[in-house]
Amino acid sequence: MSVEGVVHLSARLAAGRISGVRVASDRPLVAQRLFTGKTPAEALRLVPNLYSVCGKSQAVVAAAALDAAQGHVPRPAIHHRRERELAAETLAEHAFRLLLDWPKLCGAAGDVVLLSRMRSLLASAPVSEASWGAARDALVGMTESRLLGAGLDPWLEQFSASEWLDWARGGHTDCGRTLAALSSLPEWAAPETLPLTRPQHSVFVEQMARPALASPAFSARPELDGQPAECGALARCQAQPAVRDLARRDRIMARAFSRVAEFALVLRADSTVGRLEMAALGPGEGAALGEMARGVLLHAVRLDGERIADYAIVAPTEWNFHPKGALYRELEGRPAASERAARRALDFAAATLDPCVALEPSLDAAETPDA
Repeated sequence: MSVEGVVHLSARLAAGRISGVRVASDRPLVAQRLFTGKTPAEALRLVPNLYSVCGKSQAVVAAAALDAAQGHVPRPAIHHRRERELAAETLAEHAFRLLLDWPKLCGAAGDVVLLSRMRSLLASAPVSEASWGAARDALVGMTESRLLGAGLDPWLEQFSASEWLDWARGGHTDCGRTLAALSSLPEWAAPETLPLTRPQHSVFVEQMARPALASPAFSARPELDGQPAECGALARCQAQPAVRDLARRDRIMARAFSRVAEFALVLRADSTVGRLEMAALGPGEGAALGEMARGVLLHAVRLDGERIADYAIVAPTEWNFHPKGALYRELEGRPAASERAARRALDFAAATLDPCVALEPSLDAAETPDA
């Protein structure tokens, strides 16, 4: 069994601009229905089979939330392994985007061999600190030679958007060429969406976990202080000067580069990816929050004795594909000189936000000339 669904994205092109953008998800929110009445152990056996994408991260955050609800404090070794699981799956997902998914979107073949080698290393990396360190060392070498064509530190320490764009457009690596293609849209400074990363404990508990348990509507359309928010690589990489510079120019472009930057930062042990926080909300109630590939993942649970009475999951896709969130803001009003250009904008914006389910885009082009 898996929990699937589709994000529907529609827009129209008129007078040289994209407008009428609509973002709607029909992904079923089934956690409450499937987990209610089950024991924590039964729920944990279900979770990896429900999610075909990021199943390990879902299992890790579920285990932490159920621990919190039961008043269990995991041993440090268990907690650290869980954080390594989140980080390893994030690297594997980023590698898939950079080496296969995005190249194909841009008309290239991708590098299946390198992707396979990286994912194979990451599969067993979280087992211990030693295996994690060895895998990271090997991945650093691959990243420097094959993805960046440069050392991690020199690449990360470039301070302007122009330097990163020059690197990409120089075409020295397949990864650079992919980012150059994703940056080929005419630049457009879209309104910023509130970044959601490393929320304060009080925000996690009071504005996320409790509302999720109180109403399924929050899981379907989460907001902070009445506003949509964006989580994921772009939100987490705001400290990088070049990322901030890119975001001021074009957030689709910035988000693409953020994936590479975050990949390098995780390998350098300088990222919040993998951070896992737990909270006891009250007797028999607990929640956990994990920073994973697509952003912030929240699980919240209420127990009645030894069985689950209520369960809520708020996934990154619900934040990032909010009807008035990042995707809407970066497309509504965006200039597009042709139908082809508009379709590329829809595809690139959605791909860099990266839903964990299928996305179906549609464009009503009142103006049909192609350029």
